[in-house]
Parts: sequence; C-alpha cells; structure tokens
Amino acid sequence: MTPRTTVDLARLDANISRYGKLADEAGVALRAHVKGHRTPEIAARQVAAGAVGVAVHSAAEAEAYLAVGVTDVAVAWPWRDPWRWTRFAQLARHCAVTVHVDHPDAVTGLGAAAVAHGVALDVRIEVDTGLHRVGVDPDAAGELATSIAETRGLRLAGVTGYVGITDPVTARDRGDLGRRQAQLLVSVAQRIRATGAPCPTVSVGGTPTLLGALGVAGVTEVCAGAYALLDGGLARLGECAPEAVAIAVTTTVTGIDGQVPRTDADTLLAGADQTWMSGVVMTRPDGTPVAADSVSVGDELRVLPGHVCPVVARQPLLHVLDSGEPVARWQALVRPDRA
Repeated sequence: MTPRTTVDLARLDANISRYGKLADEAGVALRAHVKGHRTPEIAARQVAAGAVGVAVHSAAEAEAYLAVGVTDVAVAWPWRDPWRWTRFAQLARHCAVTVHVDHPDAVTGLGAAAVAHGVALDVRIEVDTGLHRVGVDPDAAGELATSIAETRGLRLAGVTGYVGITDPVTARDRGDLGRRQAQLLVSVAQRIRATGAPCPTVSVGGTPTLLGALGVAGVTEVCAGAYALLDGGLARLGECAPEAVAIAVTTTVTGIDGQVPRTDADTLLAGADQTWMSGVVMTRPDGTPVAADSVSVGDELRVLPGHVCPVVARQPLLHVLDSGEPVARWQALVRPDRA
C-alpha cells in the first residue's frame, strides 16, 4: 500500500485537552506552536480548547491561521532581515502580533515599520537558554529592554526562550532542565522589572520540558509545538503512551533484513528522529505496540514517526480518521515570507 500520514481525531482532541488542563491547573497560558503540525484545522481546535493563540515562523504563514479564527500570533523566531519587518507590521493590522527580538537592529527596524504602518507591535526578548542558536545573553537582556522601551511603535511584552533537548542525558533530566531554564527566564524578567520597565510575560518553549516549566513561579505562558499530535520519540521518552500519539504513517511490511522490517514508508521516515534517540515506534492498526521481530511481510502497520515536524513537512497531506474511518483531509502548510 502507498504510505499515508494519518491523524486520529480522538487522540488529537485528548492530547489537546490533556495539555490544556495541565496549563490551566498551573494558572499558566498555553500557546500552540504550529511547527508540530502546520495545520490550520488543528490550530483552530487548540484555540477553541483554550490556547491563547499560536506561534509561527512567518507572517505569510500566519494568514492561514487568521482565516480559521486565530486572533493572537507570536512570530517565534528573532528574524534580523530588514525586509521582514514590514510584513510583521502589516500583519498587526489584522490581529494581535508579538515578535521575538534578540538584536538592537531588529528593535530599530521593527519600530520604524510599526510607525510607518500606524500600528503598535508587542515584542518579546528572546533569551539564549543555552542552545547558542539564537537569543540574547541573559545578562544583556536589560540593555535590549531599555532600547525597546525607548522605541516608538513598540511595547515590551516580556521575555521568552526555548528549552531544547540535545542528547539522551538532557532527555532523561528534561523536567529539571525545563525547571532550571524557566527559572533563568523568570530571573531575567525580574531584573528588567527592577529597572522600571514592564515585562508582563515570561514564556517558556518546549513540549518535553513543559511539566518542569509549569512548576516555576513567575512563568506566565508555555509555548509547545508537539503536544497536539505527539510522536514516537516522545512515546519512547515516556512523555506519553504510544496509544496517545495522534499521527502515524500507515504502511505495509515489504521485507525483513534479519529482524529489521522494511516498509514502503522507510524513505519518508528516514532521518525523522528526535535529537535524543533514533528510530520509530511500530504499532498494529489498533495502536498496540509490536516488536520488530514479530512482524511478517505483508503486515499492515501504524508507524509512529520519531519526530513529528519533519514528517508533516515531507508529506503534508494528512488523512483524518474518526474511529478508524476517513472523515477529512487536511493540508499542512509551509509559507515563507518571501518565496
């Protein structure tokens, strides 16, 4: 059979409800990062269930989410390209927009774009929590906050940072990692407030570290991407049971090398792994996990991808199932600001 990427509605809604309840019980807002599914229909369900809004990578991408009723958008990457700033200001004419920043040039450029278009942009300072990928050094956040406060067209909305798992050790200690990085962001916000500047939001990113972050006083928002669909990597980590994963690739065993089955989805799934482990989780169509040495050629499998994000990007047509029956097809989107 031709491999298909499927989404199980019952599992999807149960995941959305579970994580929404966790955030609600902690008194913390939940923002849905769309990188985990890239699908407006899923974002609409997340917002309907209580998510405060979505996080996106581009203004063009955000337009599809506005069409399904999303009114609060965070551009969750601190872009430094001058041509983007006008796009963000234009987006703010249609919904509440928050832009992440980590450099003074972006502050100046965003402020000028906001004034030129007659809008006010909320900005959050992206703090480097240790990945050294993007973000300002925690000790330099106060200086950037002062620059934002002095720039027309901008409002300092808070601080944010993504807590990334990079290896099996940090995966095992993900709760402690989430807690420590959340404490770092809270302390940065406190230092900014001590200067007299407002800093209302402390937003911490990452699904696997979410529980650790929720327990830290001063965190006001968690931003998570994988929580709606989950994936095989999170199941193997113990974040969820395999039966909870809403996304799967339905495929057929085409051969067996030793005890390793080959399927017609191998190309799609190749390299789609989490940073802390490789491989997929194989289940029967009913979701029951199976061992690799217990399958035979011709068996139909429901394969849980190791990492949800690359699989959706590679095969963006999602076949939606309700009690095993097809009920819809959703098209995942990737829309850059400049083609």
